Amino acid sequence: MRLFFCLTALFLACAPIAHAQAQQANRDDIIRMLSRMDEIVPIRDDFARMGFKGKNLDLAVAQHRRVFGDPQIGAYVADRLIAAYAGTLPSTSEAGGLLGPLIDRGIGHLPNAELVYFYQVENVVFKALPIRECGLAVKQRLSDQRLSDATARVAARLNTPALKQYYRIQYKAARLGLTRKAVRLNKAQTLRIEDRIGEEIFAQTGDAETLSLIRTFENPRRATNKQACEAGRMIMDTVMAMTGRDQRDALIYFSSP
Repeated sequence: MRLFFCLTALFLACAPIAHAQAQQANRDDIIRMLSRMDEIVPIRDDFARMGFKGKNLDLAVAQHRRVFGDPQIGAYVADRLIAAYAGTLPSTSEAGGLLGPLIDRGIGHLPNAELVYFYQVENVVFKALPIRECGLAVKQRLSDQRLSDATARVAARLNTPALKQYYRIQYKAARLGLTRKAVRLNKAQTLRIEDRIGEEIFAQTGDAETLSLIRTFENPRRATNKQACEAGRMIMDTVMAMTGRDQRDALIYFSSP
């Protein structure tokens, strides 16, 4: 399993229209369309329907404009839309959404304080998901759209300073991903951090609970939604309680596709 980005409608709101027009528009047209998406579709109304209101609604709309109004990010998204239409990309959702891979590449280059904060917010969102959606997400049986909707509704209730900081870091990661390759652990680092995470998890559990966790980890798709959700939340809580190099390596490990 891995920690997943809470990809809200921010990443996907413009996909249907932009993808439908990709066959007729050239790259520059798509970039311009993306930068004006809030004028073309009711972005603000969409966020409001997800539960955003007041200052959080203003932040969500501003983030959408900032991300898709960025010329370099717009060019990246346009290329993915064109590739998806040409058949060289399975689909924007199957390939990690419009911005997912870009953030994947940039996240490991964030300073440690920002990397940790980013995942602290994600952990809050993840723990607030209903058990069913949480379990299905861990089992990778929740569609991108349903996951996006569920996480967006939770994110809408974050306190405004937390949401503002999260959006700032999110945008920074996307910008870093434009010019840098994803940070990956080597084999030795991967084995080390897997052992450390396992040690931390099983140090917190009794024999019966340990056996249940092992069964869930071995085959999460056969677990109940409650079992899968509890296992996923335990992993996230364990990682967030780690410190120093262990925590950074664990976050990089779970950030890898």
